[in-house]
Amino acid sequence: MKDPIGRLTWHYENPSAEAMVAAANGIPVVGITSNTVPWELIRAAGAFPVVINSGNPNHPDIGNFMEEGVFEKRIRAVFGAAISGDLQHLSLLLISRASEQEYKLYLYLREVARQDPQRRIPPVYLYDMLHTRSSESYAYGLERTLCLKERLQDLTGKTIGDAALLQAIKESNSGRSAIRNLLSLRKPKPKVSGSEALALIGSWFFINRDEYARLAEEAVKMIEHRNPLAGKRVLIEGASLSNRGLHLALEKHGAVVVAEDDWWGSRSSGGDISEGSDDLMRAIFEKYYLDTPSPRVFPFEIADEWFQQASVDAIDGVIFYLSPEDCVAGWDYPRRRRYLDERGIPSLLVREDAISISDECHERIEKFLRGIGAGQ
Repeated sequence: MKDPIGRLTWHYENPSAEAMVAAANGIPVVGITSNTVPWELIRAAGAFPVVINSGNPNHPDIGNFMEEGVFEKRIRAVFGAAISGDLQHLSLLLISRASEQEYKLYLYLREVARQDPQRRIPPVYLYDMLHTRSSESYAYGLERTLCLKERLQDLTGKTIGDAALLQAIKESNSGRSAIRNLLSLRKPKPKVSGSEALALIGSWFFINRDEYARLAEEAVKMIEHRNPLAGKRVLIEGASLSNRGLHLALEKHGAVVVAEDDWWGSRSSGGDISEGSDDLMRAIFEKYYLDTPSPRVFPFEIADEWFQQASVDAIDGVIFYLSPEDCVAGWDYPRRRRYLDERGIPSLLVREDAISISDECHERIEKFLRGIGAGQ
């Protein structure tokens, strides 16, 4: 497949493919559950990092260990994949404490392993970094990052030196640069739809980032020659979206999703990690502590900064998305809705499973988009 857009989209839709190839070739594969785990450390240790975004949330084994309503659908799917043996190609499942959902996932997997030692669950490790902004959290997070480095060295038998760290940082930064170039094609005059952009961006979680950067830059060159898309420009805010269901539903009614306050979309890259730092480990830690979106960021003034800027930057309205099982993002909704109301920015709350938007919700979306007027 020579088409870079097609290749990136394929990897987005087949998130385990590259990892399975790596495992078959004897490369240790480290699965991670979110964006708040340092990709560069895993890469520098000689392992293949991959975000886990597949599995069956309705796997029959899940009910043997878990009551209904504990996990959101994606995390429930990861749990099902782990206890069913579908993640046996992993040398390690590295779980972040970026949310209570992920922390519970870690605890549940440990308990399943205790109750049923014969189950083919991959080894699990908790990266216990907190995102509250305090000197205590900073010091604790740096310590846990150094401990993670030791764990990865034990896993692969490779010492993580500055040369390997720098190479991994450069590779990762090249991917971030490519994502920022893709994002520049979404505003102010979008040339790529939100559903297409989400696949092009999200695929960087599943392949080597040097390959990703090359393909994404080729995709940018193809897209930049397109004519701008017509439609009402909307920002999606709320619970993270690892699928394109809501984007496709909005596009069905003529909207153009130009941004997501979400680590799968517009916030996946952020700034680069300093390649000239005298302390590369600290530079990597600070990237994930200070410049990576997480449900646990506190205080609210810091957590809201990106949203407040994006909501007044070349958009016509905001779609708040809260999945039925959400128990985190909903706490932010009243505060952020009030911010929009004070500035006269229209918004709509969607509280359904993004994969299966109901006819009633489609009607609400259509009415909302008609009411906010055409994009300028």
